[in-house]
Amino acid sequence: TSWTRAMGKQWYQRRVRGIHYMMAAEEDVPCHLKRPLLPVSRRAHNYALIQQCDMTEEMKAETLEACVTAFDKFPNNNEHVARYLKDLMDKSYGSCWHVISGEGYGFDITHETRNLMYMFIGGNTAIVIWKCS
Repeated sequence: TSWTRAMGKQWYQRRVRGIHYMMAAEEDVPCHLKRPLLPVSRRAHNYALIQQCDMTEEMKAETLEACVTAFDKFPNNNEHVARYLKDLMDKSYGSCWHVISGEGYGFDITHETRNLMYMFIGGNTAIVIWKCS
């Protein structure tokens, strides 16, 4: 257990089954509110985090903007996000684009060089966009 001081209150972190949790210190919280917050590793972010990208800078910027737009337009429907992005990429850069959007998946793909983006948006939602002819 490690202690940190944030937002004027004592917090402690603990690790349970490989997941970090942050909880308020016992003396700062009424007994009916003593419950764990979101796991530290699973907090929602309000920005896009690019894990891997080998696109040109222009294509990267346009794809990132399209991903943010799609996620804002369809926040709870990964299938619509993927379809929207695929249609947009097919119109902009030719056919044979593939998109996966969702949580908790792994992948092993073959792609054309300079045509891959792997990113996280909204916390846990991952988006993979690649071109394969």
